[in-house]
Amino acid sequence: MSTFQQHLRRHPFVIAGHRGAAGLAPENTLASYSLALELGVTMLELDVHRAHYADGRADLVVIHDNKVNRTTNAKGTLEEFSIEALRQLDAGDGQSLPLLSEVLDLLTLHTQTTGRITALNIELKGEETADLAAQMLSQTFAFPIVISSFEHFKLTRFRTLMPQAPIAPLYHRYRSDWHTTADDLNACAINISAKMATQTRIKKFKAAGYAVFVYTVNSLQEGQQLRDWGASGLFTDRPDILMPLSLTNP
Repeated sequence: MSTFQQHLRRHPFVIAGHRGAAGLAPENTLASYSLALELGVTMLELDVHRAHYADGRADLVVIHDNKVNRTTNAKGTLEEFSIEALRQLDAGDGQSLPLLSEVLDLLTLHTQTTGRITALNIELKGEETADLAAQMLSQTFAFPIVISSFEHFKLTRFRTLMPQAPIAPLYHRYRSDWHTTADDLNACAINISAKMATQTRIKKFKAAGYAVFVYTVNSLQEGQQLRDWGASGLFTDRPDILMPLSLTNP
């Protein structure tokens, strides 16, 4: 098993496929993740919500919003659909909404067939995702998994269930209590928006011992600047454009 820290040592600048390759294929679909892997990303990013089968069993569905309106051919909140019904929706180009287990299977197969290890960033969204994610991730995978969320109480809950798991709090904007939050979570990384990314802040986060990942960056020039500032990596919808940054020395 590869740890997240080992992964970062192997890849000094990580290119993470945001919702797969969301600028090239329907976001958060197996087609999007497969394309991102083909393009050579060193980390995938996805969002999970809790949903239920018709018989009441819960599972984690990979989707960003709590509504299906934006990314499928239907309308309504996730709570209005069973998982069976969600799976019948068109998430773009005939793709269905995947389960987290399917993306884990995809990454496992990718690792086995190529020998390349690609990390996975799982963002917890929606209600009661921490417990179910911890339950699903209790087995050992051949690739590192890091858990993130804007709702830091979910990360606190996840930490109680999986004390050793890599965790990365997400931030839209700068908060003066970031260090306390990261310390309390025993975080390994901090994921920040491009709007709050400055050279001074990145240096501060790195000096405190945290890897720093910036979202969402689709410009090669902006990515180059962030790398020059010391960022550990970035999330991008266009790995086809940004991948060259991972292939040259910072």
